Formats: sequence, structure tokens, C-alpha cells
Amino acid sequence: MPTLSIQNLDVDFPFEPYDCQVKYMEQVIESLQTKSNAILESPTGTGKTLCLLCSVLAWRQAYVAKCQLSNFAKNSNVFGLNEAVGSSDDFEAGSIIPKIIYASRTHSQISQVIKELKNTKYRPKMAVIGSRDQLCIHPKVKSIANQTAKIHSCRSKVKDRSCIHFNNVEQKISDKVFSKIMDIEELVEVSKAKEMCPYYTSKHLFNSADIIFMPYNYLIDPNVRKSQNIVLKNSIIIFDEAHNIEKVCEEAFSFEISSLDIANCVANCDLVLEKIVGEESVGENDLSKEDVLTMKALFLSLEREFTNMKVIGRGCIVDKETFRKILENIKINESTYPAISAALQKMESVLSVNFSTNKLLGAAVAVMSNFSKILDLTLNQSSSSIAQYVCFCSKEPKNNKKAYGDNGDVNGPRNALNSADIVKLSYWCFSPGVAMEDFIRQDVYSIILTSGTLSPLSSFSAELKIPFSILLENPHVIEQSQLSVQVVCRGPDSEELISTYNNRHNKRYLSSLGNTIINLLRVIPNGVLVFFPSYVVANTCITYWKEKQIFERMNKLKKCFIEPKSKTDCTQVMVDFDRAVREPDDRTTGAVLFAVCRGKVSEGIDFSDYHGRAVIITGLPFPPRADDKVTAKMNFLDRSKKGGNPQGLAGNEWYVQQCTRAVNQAIGRVIRHRNDYGVIIFLDKRFAYRSNVAELPKWVRESVTINEKFGSLVRDVAVFFKRHSESTAIEGAPLAPEDPSIPPSRFEQFLQDRVTNRMDESRDPDESVHHVTPPPKRPRVQDKRASLVTSLHRSEEGDFEMPASLSSGSRVHDEYKTPDQSLRIPKKRIRIVRDPAKAPGDGNAQKSVVRKVVLHAAPLTQNTGQSKLKVEESRKYSERIKALPRVEYLKFKTVLSEYKSGGDIQLLVTNLKDLFSGKPELFKGFSVFLNAAHKDIFDEMISEVG
Repeated sequence: MPTLSIQNLDVDFPFEPYDCQVKYMEQVIESLQTKSNAILESPTGTGKTLCLLCSVLAWRQAYVAKCQLSNFAKNSNVFGLNEAVGSSDDFEAGSIIPKIIYASRTHSQISQVIKELKNTKYRPKMAVIGSRDQLCIHPKVKSIANQTAKIHSCRSKVKDRSCIHFNNVEQKISDKVFSKIMDIEELVEVSKAKEMCPYYTSKHLFNSADIIFMPYNYLIDPNVRKSQNIVLKNSIIIFDEAHNIEKVCEEAFSFEISSLDIANCVANCDLVLEKIVGEESVGENDLSKEDVLTMKALFLSLEREFTNMKVIGRGCIVDKETFRKILENIKINESTYPAISAALQKMESVLSVNFSTNKLLGAAVAVMSNFSKILDLTLNQSSSSIAQYVCFCSKEPKNNKKAYGDNGDVNGPRNALNSADIVKLSYWCFSPGVAMEDFIRQDVYSIILTSGTLSPLSSFSAELKIPFSILLENPHVIEQSQLSVQVVCRGPDSEELISTYNNRHNKRYLSSLGNTIINLLRVIPNGVLVFFPSYVVANTCITYWKEKQIFERMNKLKKCFIEPKSKTDCTQVMVDFDRAVREPDDRTTGAVLFAVCRGKVSEGIDFSDYHGRAVIITGLPFPPRADDKVTAKMNFLDRSKKGGNPQGLAGNEWYVQQCTRAVNQAIGRVIRHRNDYGVIIFLDKRFAYRSNVAELPKWVRESVTINEKFGSLVRDVAVFFKRHSESTAIEGAPLAPEDPSIPPSRFEQFLQDRVTNRMDESRDPDESVHHVTPPPKRPRVQDKRASLVTSLHRSEEGDFEMPASLSSGSRVHDEYKTPDQSLRIPKKRIRIVRDPAKAPGDGNAQKSVVRKVVLHAAPLTQNTGQSKLKVEESRKYSERIKALPRVEYLKFKTVLSEYKSGGDIQLLVTNLKDLFSGKPELFKGFSVFLNAAHKDIFDEMISEVG
């Protein structure tokens, strides 16, 4: 592991870095040395996570050394530590050592970061923070659906020490296993094995941790920070995958409250009164009848105030002080707030304990739980903070919505306001700077924002309202030949491709778009992602294609999948898509997934290699202009820019920026590591505009080719994949795993391409025909990156065959083995499909010139019989291993990992003997994982063992 000298600081890095990786680490270290903030953009696949971890941990290590030396010597710069750490005026002996708080969007992404940490030399004390939903293992508490009820049930058991898992934490927390690097799933597994509570174990580890991992909301929301005892003072704040940080910040400081919510709070007061009057158990607090009656009176008064609000049309912007004035009218202010907040918490506890099984009550309890947050947000704002808000009042019909009745059911007699429409007050924060400025007030050490898609950086930093002295827009590590970016202005029938609102229902456009995609599916191998601007547009296109049999023709080329809105359904679609790409049937060449920009598929899922050889964008995903919140945001930005914030964005600039960010996030699916390759295709003429090209990431805009005619597109894409097909087969990039300890028998064999020359029966006589041999599919070598489905949703079961590590900076990205020469790929006729339904006057259109492009398959090797047998043996053995008890399964993963890293056959046999005592078939079956050189030795040793 080389040691690099970067900015006078020694950094241990797993391999010799690329130039862009060195540049990235320089900027991270400079921001820490100067206590400044940084925005760092580096494309997916450039190893930014690894660079970030190594540089920030190296700097902190030097800072610790300087603190320790300062305690014993006046000159702490004996080893050049001043230059390495940065000579800050406020540094003194005994200074508080900065903690590193590393935040990402989801726990799945955090797990990938922790796996990258395992690949480094650094072993800091760490903690990962999660909710009881992820960490609680108590059977009764875990089964409670309502989050608030779950929290109070847990606290109750902890207080009376009736939870054995919590009781074991203090006794066993000193076990050395907790000094290891673990993600949240591993923490749960280890804690289960030791009968400890993972939730409170993480809290103990948090207190002494050098680096703490958590989702965004734990860090941004002040109330969550307070409940988790997260202290920001002198902390290094890192936001990874920060392209959504503006939206997250704004939502954390916004709220909505309706007359229906208030009516539910009144009903909740009645439920609590029943418990008090009946002298039943009301929890462990001193909640009195007078407290509840006072709260009920306040909610009834608030309900009347909402009734009297004047709403123009379907909604209108009202004075920012509207809600504050309403609260003042009912005697809720800074002086009465503490007592009201305490009463709310007591009532919440009573409701949670006594009605935790009432699922219908859950939403109403959540409203009461959030009411304290709403009051805190409203009453404790500065005048500068209030200026960043817009208050919007709207009215909507009840639509049979009912408030909870006196008995807690939704069929009670009490509707919200009985006869009035539902009035909703929305208090929208339109400046992420409100959250960022709060970090500055907390005296953080430094803030680092990083992602693969942050461009344009100037507008991004302007919105956040705090100074960022370090900005970086990194290039990609790939060669320009690994990426093709095509803009298409017209379809195969010369119909203009433009997905404007007025053109989206044009039948000629819909047919041309569908036939364009069909022709592309013929020349693109493996997996293809097609992104629509919105779910509405996706539904319009796909419905029309199904009616005209266009969708059916697509399905004959590649199996078609559609992104659902439900996360559960999306997981199953990812499983099916993954299988269709890995194991295509006789008639298809892979799979195509139709998705939506800003949807679940457009971020957070790793479509590396054959999963995503192409990303197709069908239009510009602008936010819905008619949406009240979008309109209010644009008007707010225009007023701010005119009223003293010339550096800020105008409304239209923000509107375009949101579209650009969504596009950039979607196209980031195509290149996921150093050896990946693929094409990006824009099927909308507006992407040819210079202003839109300029908004693309630097690594994309350098490769843009604009096609006025469709034929040149198909030719360029076919030639691109022909070139990479030949280089993959002949040059061996990537062909075999670089790690010699990974035997070929571990990997499934990717099914060979047996595509026939079948042609579409509905051939148009004007179609031009391309004779193209599609790039051969090759036997797949299982790599170490996370599977497609794992990226979407972390499953409970691990898989030692696919240790999920998205090692962006790793040199090991090989996925294919040399294919079998005996499986010859026949040439395939590729047609440019025109719309069979010709427009008037097109009957005498001149036929297109027929082009021939022949892609020759590279020479293939012989004899796959033995490899197929090994694959089958490996598969059966893997299934038996995964059926073991969890503890034994984890031990097996450790044994396998030690063998892979050290290659010690003697240690391996000893470990297997202990692990598989009484299971000789599993002992002997391990031979499928052995290096060829160890097989004979292994057979001799197990015969000696008996």
C-alpha cells in the first residue's frame, strides 16, 4: 500500500492513484488545513469515496499526533506537523480533536462507504447511527408499526430494565469485536449473536468514535440532532451524494398543517381524557386532566382560526407572519411554549403506549408529535430566517376524508370543521442556506460536499448561502474512447424528436420515438436504460406503443421492464431485470428498463458493465410548471435576486438547473468504474442547443456528437460496440480477475448469445437494412461490486459470492472470462425501422441508402464442458453454505476471506476442520474455491485429517 505525500501530508492509499484522484485529495486536505468549506464534483467511477476517506483520516491522524506532541514539547513541528495539519492560530495543547461526521442519503449508500473504509489501511474508532426500525431486535418492540409508539415502548422497557438486550450492552460493549469496522447490518448480526441491543450499542460506540456515519436527516434536522445528542462543534461535516442536499435542507425546515390535522389532535385529546377519567394507566408521567383540557381548548381555537382564513381560488400566498399571528391569537408564544411542548410530549406518550396497535391512529399521533417541531420552527426564528420562507394557504374539498372520531376510529361523527373544506397552511423554506447557516452557528470545523453530479458549481454554491472557497470539477478516469455521447434530432422517418408539452401526444412523434428505440436496441448489447421526463410522459408513450404493437416489437429484441412507483415492486423489477440481462433467452439480447428521471432507478443503483451499456434520455425533465410550490419558488428567487441577492439564481435559472441535475444524475448510470464503457443517447433535439450541452458534466460534454440524420447514429453506435467487443476479446480488458486467489470455478457462466436471424414480420418496404453481428455475450466472472438489487435495497441475507463493495477506485473491475470458441455468433440483420403508418404524401419518398456494417466476432476459445461442471458444483455448494445457521455462515465468510488474502492452505484446513466438524461433505466441498495449485495438497491434508 503506497504512501503518498500530498500537501505536506502522508496519505496511505490502496494503490497508485490516478491524477484526478490526487487532485481530489489535494482539495480535501487543503480545505481541512485552512478550515474552509469545499464543493467537490468527481464522476462516479473515479474513486471519490476512497480518496475522501483516506485524505480526511490521514489529516485527522496528523492532527492527533500534533495534539499529543504539544502536550510534551513547545515545538510541535518536529515532524512537520504544522505544515501537514495547517497552522491555525487557535490551536493549543489539549485542543478538541475534530470528529468526522460522514452523512449520505441512505443506509445502503453508507454501507458501501464503510466497505470502502475496510479497503484502506486506516482503522479509526467508528459508529453508524440508525433508527430503531433498522436496529431494534426486541420481538415485541420491533413488531410495533407506529414509529412513535415504538420509541416509547423501547424507552419504557429500558427504564424498567425489562429488555435483556439493553441490559447486556454495558457488560459486553468492551468486547474487541466492536473495535472492528462494521456496517449497520454487520452491527446487527454481531449484536444478535451476543444478545445485545444494536441500537444502544451504536449509541455507546458513538461517544468514543473518531468517525460517525449517519443519513442526512440525522444531521440536518435540528430536532433529530438534539434527540441523538449529535454535537457539531469542531466537527468535520461530510455530505456524500450531495446532489440532493438543497432539497433535503429545505424540506427539513418546512412544514404543512391542515384543519384535518388539527381536528385529529382534538380527537386525540378526547382519547387521552377517557384514559384519565377512567383512572386507567396513562403511562409514567404526571399528565393531568387540566393539561389535556387546556390543549384541547388550544386546538379548538386553532381550528376556528383556520376556518376564518381567506383563501383566494385554489390557493394563494399569504403573509409570512400568518401562522405566528394565529398562534399569538390563541396565546401560544415564546413564554407559553415550554409548558405546551411538555404537555404535548406527555400526551404523545399516553397515546403511543395505550393505542400502539391502532394503525388508523398512527397518522394523527404523528401530527401531534410534529406539532412541537412546528411551534419551535415558528416561534424561534430570526428575522433573516423568516425572509427565506413563503407561506401558502390552500383549500381543497374533503373528498370523504374524515377526522378521527371520539372512539379513535375514522368512522366517527366528527369531520374536520364538520362542513367546511380542508384548509392547509404550507410554510415552505426556499433557501437551503437556512440549514447551512445553522451549521456555521454551531461552529463546525469544515463542511465538504461531494457527488458525481453537482454542476454547475457556481449556482450550487450560491444557493447554499455560505462561503465555499474550494471548488473542484474533476475529469473522469476513463479514456474518451470508452464513452460515446449522441444527440439525435430526427427519427428514422425524419420526424422531429422533441418532447415538449405540446408534442407529447403527437402520434407521429410517439411512433418515431418508439421506432428509434427499436433500432437502437438492435445494435446495443446487454442492458439498456431508457429515461422519460416524468411518470405521466412514460405512461403516455408506453400506452401508445402497446396499442400499436411497438412495445411488443421491443420485447422481441430485449425483455422490457417498467419502473414502478412502489419501492417493494421496484425491488422485484430489479431482480427480474438483473436475471434477464445475465441470462437472456434464445430470442433476446438482454433487457431494457423504462424509468423516470428523479425516480428510484435514476440514482443509488449500480448499473455497471453489462447492466447498463446505454442510457437513453427521451426528453428534458423540467419540474411541473403548474405546481404551486414550483411557481412560488421561482417567484421567491426572482424577488430575492432583485432585492439584494445579485449572486443568487433567478427563477428560470433554478428551473433549468433542476432539469439539468436530473439529467446528469440519470446519465451517471452508464459509466461506473475505470474499465466500464457505454453510450449516452439524447432523443430530443433540444439537447443539441449549445446552452444545454454546456450544462452537462465536463466528462460528458467533451464527447458529444450531434446527429441531424438518424442513419449516422446507428452507424456510430454499432461501430462503438464493435470496437469494444474486439478489444474485450483480444486485448483482455477486462477478461480475467486480477486477483489470482479467486478461482474461475467461483463464477457463474454468463449465457452465450444464441440470437437467430429472425426478422420482424411487420417489415416496412422502405426500411434500410444493416447487417450487424452483435457484440458477443461472454461468460460472466463474478466481481466484488454490489449486485444491482443490493444497491436498491439491502437484503437481510448476505452473499459471500458477491461481497458488496462499490470500490470506485479499485483496479479490479474485471467481469468477463474468455468465451467459448465453439459457440459461434451468427450475423444478425439489423433494420432501421420506419413508422408503418406513413403520413400523407410520403408514399413516393425516396428509399434510404442501404448500408452494410459487419461486426466480426473475435476468435473464441474451446471447451466449456469442464467450466460448466465447475460452475454447477460451485452453485450447489454455495446454496448449502447459505443454508447454514447465520453464525456459521459468517465464520465461513471469514475463513474464505483469510484464505483469499493470505493463501495459507494449512490455516485453511485447520479452520475448516473446526467449522465443519461432523460435516465432511462441506469440508471436502470447499475444493471448488481452491487455487489449482492447492487442490492436490488439500486432498492429501483432508485424507490425513480423516
